[in-house]
Amino acid sequence: MARVKMIPPETTDPQTREVYDGVLRQWGRISNFSQVLAHQPAALAGWMLPNEAIRLINVKADPEYVKIQQLVISKTSALNRSAYCMSHNVPLGRKVGLTETQIAAAQGDDYMASPDLDERQKSAVRWADAVTKMTARDDNDAFTAMQKHFSEKQIVELTVFCGMWNYSNRLCEALHVDLERPDKRIEFQK
Repeated sequence: MARVKMIPPETTDPQTREVYDGVLRQWGRISNFSQVLAHQPAALAGWMLPNEAIRLINVKADPEYVKIQQLVISKTSALNRSAYCMSHNVPLGRKVGLTETQIAAAQGDDYMASPDLDERQKSAVRWADAVTKMTARDDNDAFTAMQKHFSEKQIVELTVFCGMWNYSNRLCEALHVDLERPDKRIEFQK
């Protein structure tokens, strides 16, 4: 059971209602994470901005890049043992075309040796590992691998995503955000 009450979707608070309308446009439903974060509507609105600009805009424009984003999210959430974030993002990874073996490889410790991940994917997972463990500052090899496969914009975006999911992992676990049933989890919208 969540440690704080969730703000229901049918709230009458105009600021929260406006943010919820945006959540519905992005995901088709209002997750328990959103209902907890809605205690501070600006925080929820702030979460939605990079999520839309970095991930959702690329679902059709660059699906291979979205797969990499989902691997970064999976690695970060696995390192933090966030059941809530994994419950949403593993299925989203599958929906964008990641295989079970790719997801499992990204979540594990031996991802660099995995035949299921290509070099670009491995470099992003390695970067997520270093960012989450706070070793990226001194890991020049991991950064050089990122430079080989990604533009500076993409490096910043993937680092932002790693930071966002470190944030959401900690919020969900600290506040015991309840898992939704599988049929009530977020979906990519058409």
